[in-house]
Amino acid sequence: QTMNDLVGIIRTGGEMQQALDRIEEFKVRFRNIESDGRREFNPGWHLAMDMRNMLLVSECVARSALARTESRGGHTRDDFPQMDSYWRRHLVVCTSAGDDPVMPEVRVTTEEQPPMREDLLGLFEIEELGKYFSDVELAAHPGRRG
Repeated sequence: QTMNDLVGIIRTGGEMQQALDRIEEFKVRFRNIESDGRREFNPGWHLAMDMRNMLLVSECVARSALARTESRGGHTRDDFPQMDSYWRRHLVVCTSAGDDPVMPEVRVTTEEQPPMREDLLGLFEIEELGKYFSDVELAAHPGRRG
């Protein structure tokens, strides 16, 4: 419910921070989770096993979305309504860190990506690319060469 309410398609930094605070609370509670019985025919056991992964993925999504200060495609930030060319050249990468096997730390970094190759640019209509790329970036497009 936290992810649906606070980290949906349209979101703000404040909402995502609120979601991260709730996720931290859930992680504390997760450390005390128990399930009676064995795993066979035991939905509670399976839910307990899935909870760790749900918390890790939720934290990764929320931290990544919070780091990305733009709106583009399925990522819409009310507090950053414009696209930012920086994010066209960078990816947000989540990794697990730390020594805790029960609930590792989620680390979010950005990695620079190479610009789109000329041959790939040529696969798209220049009018469509103009919505996302600057004139300088489109200089290599075959449709721009006379």
